[in-house]
Amino acid sequence: MLPYAPKWMYFALASIVSLLNWQDQPSDSFYDAEVLLDEYDFIIVGGGSAGNVVANRLSAVPELRVLVIEAGGAPTPATEVPSLFAFHNGNPYDWNYKTVPQRNACLAFEENRSKWTRGKALGGTSVVNAMVYVRGSKRDYDQWAENGATGWSYEEVLPYFKSIEKFGIPEYADNGYHGNNGELSIGYAPTRSLSCDKFLEACRELGSEYVDYNGPSQAGHSRIQFTIRDGRRVSSAKAFILPVLKQRPNLHVTLHSLATKIEFDNKLAVGVHFEKGGVPRYVRATREVILSGGAIGSPQLLMLSGVGPEDHLRHHEIDVIADLPVGQNLQDHTFSGGLTATTEQDASLQTRSEAALVDFFVNGTGPMTIPAGVEAVAFVNTPFVNESLDSPDVELVFVGGSSSGEESEDFFKDLGLKKEVFDGYFLPNRGKPAFAVNPVLNRLKSRGEIKLKSSNPYDHPLVDPKYFSHPEDIQVAVEAAKLVLKVVDSKAMKALGAKRWDVPLPGCEDKVLWSDDYLE
Repeated sequence: MLPYAPKWMYFALASIVSLLNWQDQPSDSFYDAEVLLDEYDFIIVGGGSAGNVVANRLSAVPELRVLVIEAGGAPTPATEVPSLFAFHNGNPYDWNYKTVPQRNACLAFEENRSKWTRGKALGGTSVVNAMVYVRGSKRDYDQWAENGATGWSYEEVLPYFKSIEKFGIPEYADNGYHGNNGELSIGYAPTRSLSCDKFLEACRELGSEYVDYNGPSQAGHSRIQFTIRDGRRVSSAKAFILPVLKQRPNLHVTLHSLATKIEFDNKLAVGVHFEKGGVPRYVRATREVILSGGAIGSPQLLMLSGVGPEDHLRHHEIDVIADLPVGQNLQDHTFSGGLTATTEQDASLQTRSEAALVDFFVNGTGPMTIPAGVEAVAFVNTPFVNESLDSPDVELVFVGGSSSGEESEDFFKDLGLKKEVFDGYFLPNRGKPAFAVNPVLNRLKSRGEIKLKSSNPYDHPLVDPKYFSHPEDIQVAVEAAKLVLKVVDSKAMKALGAKRWDVPLPGCEDKVLWSDDYLE
């Protein structure tokens, strides 16, 4: 077993080895266009998870000139190592967004603020996320169509999902929901822990079915479908830009280029202002400007450009192009990271070992192919949702490792967890084998907003999800936590000697451990 080393040492070691092993990971100079045109047919602002797919498809037409404007640089070799997922917080390729202080949530975090990791690199958040491939509920798409988004029903978007996939799970390949001729490799990780197998067994014990959650029905449990190839991360840059860029002279990418404003002629977008290396630039669009800056970047740029709530824009002395509720109705999933359990048998993943390094860098296998231990998921319904709609309101994310180890301590510190919370809750069980089942709420009724901090595009906007501002969300969270306890108490988990975490969360010592009052 490798001795524990500070995060930067482990990160540096993996980065060096990956750089030596993988010469197919290009640097900025490969992607960055040497000369930009004055105008393009299509300008895509944001080379992220969606923007790069659009760039690939549009540039397949040789007559169309396409430009991708990306604020970050090329992905680093370290981002290809799935197990380093937990180390991406706070790096130069992370936007380092934080929410404003929350009144009803994030009480264990510094300043009651939640870290929102978002990728600042070509590939966007597909460079730094947990690589989990989930399309979402069919019902969501159908509701969009019912509410006026023509062409967005699930049956209408399914062909586009299939067109991008290179699906690598044989048992589902022919169920009519997947494609095999696309660019994005989808598959299971080549390794799983014994505790993961026991989690899946526990789900069956509790009445759940093993499903393709991107297939006919979402409700059920499964190993996680990852964007993965040969044990390595597949970002949108790797899938959709890298293979075609040098074969398509009509496709240009400009890196380290921050879009500062969309230029309008009346209400028609005609170009984009951006800064690169401190130098202001402007490019014209003869057909369309496609805004693909993500859930935070897109509303920020729209408001900076004069599209948003009129009073808010005038407050920042921005000329109003259109008075629209940009930034409103913000919705986010909540994630509870404290529902963990100890086991007598060590059945979890061990990433810090010589064998793990060899397995990964030589064979593309082993525990380093799994992002921070995230191995399996169950989509479940609480009493607050109509089961007939097949739109589960909770997912249980299984993590096959301890939350109290040194590696987890680094991760929680980067997320902003208060030291006294980690020391008081997680640290007492350090050294014991453990796993976690983290409930995620998919259908919160709380609604927040994104507002400008200033008219300076370099200032991060004010992100306020207003977590748990709707009382029903707390009730759903309690039900989700009870489901986790059922998993921990199952016969399958008891076979590993699973026990509920025996330490109360700091600040909740006056509650009966694992009671409804405690969970709330």
